[in-house]
Amino acid sequence: MIALGIGLTSAVDGAAIAALARRALAHAGLEASVLAVPDWRADLPAVAAAARLLGLPVAPVLRAAMQTVEAAVVTRSPESLARYGVGSVAEAAALVAAGRGARLLVARLAAAGATCAVAEGEGP
Repeated sequence: MIALGIGLTSAVDGAAIAALARRALAHAGLEASVLAVPDWRADLPAVAAAARLLGLPVAPVLRAAMQTVEAAVVTRSPESLARYGVGSVAEAAALVAAGRGARLLVARLAAAGATCAVAEGEGP
């Protein structure tokens, strides 16, 4: 399973998220199966819009689940670490959603109030 992990501010729009996601997927040369977002942002209209534009289901990811994969996260944002307990929300969300044996294919990319990462795993 290929998971596209997203971190975002409440001010970002769906088109910006989708554009960043497409850039990350093009970098990896892959197509995603799911759009993984932190559960506290999953209901934002921008998430629904991005999912629609990308043709992907949304997978809300719990903070506690993201913290369990912190050792596999390669980006170290001090702000993200202090606030959420992970160095990168996008990377952690992608790793959790990708499932067993997950590994990062694209580390965090950032643009326009969003972050994105791609992970591959065996699925839930």
